[in-house]
Amino acid sequence: MARGHGRVLSSIWEDNDFLALDREQQGTYFFLISQPNLNHAGLLPLTLKRWTRKARGLTAAGLEKTLNDLDAARFIVVDEDTEELLIRSFIRNDGVWKQPKVMGAAVSGALEISSRHLRRALLEEMDRIPLHELSNEPGARHTSIRQEVAGHIETLRNAFWEPAPTPPARPLRSLQDGDAEPHAEAPPQGGPKGSTRARAQTTRTQASRALSPAPAPTPVPYPVPPTAGADAPHPAVTAQTLVGEWLDHVPHRPPGNVIGQASKHLKQMLDEGVDPDHIRRGLALWTSKGLHPSALPSVVNEAMNANVIRLAATGTGGYQGPYRSPSNADYTQQGGF
Repeated sequence: MARGHGRVLSSIWEDNDFLALDREQQGTYFFLISQPNLNHAGLLPLTLKRWTRKARGLTAAGLEKTLNDLDAARFIVVDEDTEELLIRSFIRNDGVWKQPKVMGAAVSGALEISSRHLRRALLEEMDRIPLHELSNEPGARHTSIRQEVAGHIETLRNAFWEPAPTPPARPLRSLQDGDAEPHAEAPPQGGPKGSTRARAQTTRTQASRALSPAPAPTPVPYPVPPTAGADAPHPAVTAQTLVGEWLDHVPHRPPGNVIGQASKHLKQMLDEGVDPDHIRRGLALWTSKGLHPSALPSVVNEAMNANVIRLAATGTGGYQGPYRSPSNADYTQQGGF
């Protein structure tokens, strides 16, 4: 749904950094804030040609220069490769962080970001949110506003987490008897010198191990939770929680459009009261099948009613006996995790 307004706080005229901008830069900032397709995360597609039609005499080159100036002043973050623009402080200045539901929508919008540069900038902004100003009193869901917002932020951190770069491997050199172990500390001057034979033997063993092929990494299974009754209490599980778990257990991050559509279906099912454990099982099965996001609710239904579906398929009759949630073995048979 398109936005109907852009919120600008009057305190912006007390911001020395904003006052240091020239008139064209300030006007462009207001222009970006008021765009109807700006999402709750402050994300905009970079559409220079389309924007030049909004003012007489505006050119793509001139607008690009102004955007670069705003980027340098840290009001926005631009990635020309992915054609994305982030209004850096939008979540804080628009009051998004004060409303758990809107913050959840902001996280869903943020999951559409393709640029790593924009992701890092947004994570830095999450560290600046003053969570201590939010109420910590439990609400209707037995969680406080502060806990819910903090949960959304944690989901975003998990989704945007990047492993530390692996240091380059040090080339192995030929090791002979009497060679000192690499990086071994030299004995103190004047002290007794121990035998190097034991160290040489250890070094050869290490070299042999280094030259041997490393074992294949064990795949991390998608967490399929134990069966829980429909009436069992659950912690505050949101669509962002489920998306974060899903992204933690797929080998490659899906495109932003897939993440966004899946997140919408997950939220709708949670709003309808579908058990989060059933959704997790369906999400695992859906991932294994590689289906379109629109099929996610159907696959969750398949996971919820696997026993009934199996009886109908084998011709053994209709529903018989108590409902049994599908086990891990069931998914193995169906080509799941």
